[in-house]
Amino acid sequence: GHTSLSFREGELEVLRYLGWRLRAVPPLHVIGYFLAKGATFEDDTWQGRTLIAKIPKYVKKYAEFFCNLTLQEYAFQQYLPTHLAAAILLASRVALQLEPRWRPELARLTGYDESEIADIFQHVWGYYIEQFPEHGARSISPRSVIGHLSTYS
Repeated sequence: GHTSLSFREGELEVLRYLGWRLRAVPPLHVIGYFLAKGATFEDDTWQGRTLIAKIPKYVKKYAEFFCNLTLQEYAFQQYLPTHLAAAILLASRVALQLEPRWRPELARLTGYDESEIADIFQHVWGYYIEQFPEHGARSISPRSVIGHLSTYS
């Protein structure tokens, strides 16, 4: 059998192997930073109309939803958290039908042009459609995302 001391020795061996680097920054934390700095703009349009006051809240809900969704699939671990967070921000804007879908201000904020996150966005969006095929044929609403959030909480 194992004793608590043998488990402790095993944990120390793992810590030494990792060089005592235990900290990971998940995309959700990066998204929080992006949203705090501002991810919607006065001249954005929503479904062809001017923004309503609730849109930033909806962008946050979508971003949290996509962060949680990507946590469910190991394949997303290959991306840097900042890179994945930028693609998630783009997915949130696309899901809400915000135009333009990516802006120079977002490129400055995230450090990525849309072309640099296009492949990761396609991965996120494709995985979303795969998991929720009923949303592929229509635009998704904030209410449907809120409903799915409870699945991942």
